[in-house]
Order: sequence, then C-alpha cells, then structure tokens
Amino acid sequence: MAAGIDDLASALVEAIRAELAALESEDADAIQRATAGKTAALAAVQAAIAAGAAPPRPLLEQARDLNSEAILRSRAKLISVERRLAALRPPGATLRPPAITYGRDGRWA
Repeated sequence: MAAGIDDLASALVEAIRAELAALESEDADAIQRATAGKTAALAAVQAAIAAGAAPPRPLLEQARDLNSEAILRSRAKLISVERRLAALRPPGATLRPPAITYGRDGRWA
C-alpha cells in the first residue's frame, strides 16, 4: 500500500504544478480544470491516509510548499485584476452599496 500512497502523493504534486502552470497562462478554464484536478488528487491522498496508509512526508511537504506558492500567485492575480477593474471604474463609483441604517439618523428606533 506504501507504493500506492506514494503514487497518489506524486500525482498531487503534479496536479499542483499543473495549477501553477495554469495560473501562469492566465487561462481561466485551465485554472478551473487544474484546481479541480488538484482537489481530486488531494481527496485521494486524504482517503488513503484515512484508510491507514503511512503519509509520505517528503512528498506531502513538497505539495504543501507548491500549494503555498499557488495560493500566493492566485492572490497576486486577484490583486492585479482588482487594480485593473479599479482603473476602469468611473470616478466616484463605489464597489459596495452604502450601508443599511435603521431608524432615524442611523440609530435604532
């Protein structure tokens, strides 16, 4: 069973690498497919560990490190998109509607 969990953990590492490549390509469909693949690979590793397989620490640590990089890249992409959208927004436009207030002058009645 050890070889099986090693194969699953290796597949997880490759799935995260595919997600990093998709993030680099900036292709939304590729990102969604890669993220779904990563999620499926992670579920398979979790199921194998729950079934009693010994976790392959080096591979899981590599997966953790790559996933941290993927998280940072996706957040950077999000910030970049938000900045581009802000540049397109007309002056004075807000992202959110004004807060709802209750009662007179925003106080409770």
